[in-house]
Amino acid sequence: MAEPLRTCLICRQRAEKKSFCRLVRIGDELFYDIKHRAPGRGYYICQKVECLGRFLEGKRRLGRLSIGSESLDPESRALLQDECEKNN
Repeated sequence: MAEPLRTCLICRQRAEKKSFCRLVRIGDELFYDIKHRAPGRGYYICQKVECLGRFLEGKRRLGRLSIGSESLDPESRALLQDECEKNN
């Protein structure tokens, strides 16, 4: 069975779901969903340094929502920064 495709919010590249970082909105906060199983609306960012860095800098909103990286909980921010450094 084929792996589902997702699109990066930053660069718009399409790839398999497992190659992305998934963010989930719960209330007014964003969380990094490491296992890709949390309930709720998922947003995907590819693991390229440029895309993760650009999102963490706050230069991108999530879809039509007025929510961005400032809504990311501190633990999720640290995990995404580690992911960004690991891929650098």
